[in-house]
Amino acid sequence: MSEEMREMLIKLTKICNRAARNAQEENRRLGIPNVYSINGIMVYEYKGTISMTPPPEWEAFNPAEHAGA
Repeated sequence: MSEEMREMLIKLTKICNRAARNAQEENRRLGIPNVYSINGIMVYEYKGTISMTPPPEWEAFNPAEHAGA
């Protein structure tokens, strides 16, 4: 890989990481859970806690009903 390509990838990674952190912070301010997949396991960060159980508000949510929305 050329040095120019390497530098461009580093810059792009920094931009993407900053955007992800900003989105996470905005979700926290708005009370929206951040959802991560860690080694294939869904992990939810919500109201200052981290859990493998979705937030109670999501119990009635059926993703199939919202596919393609």
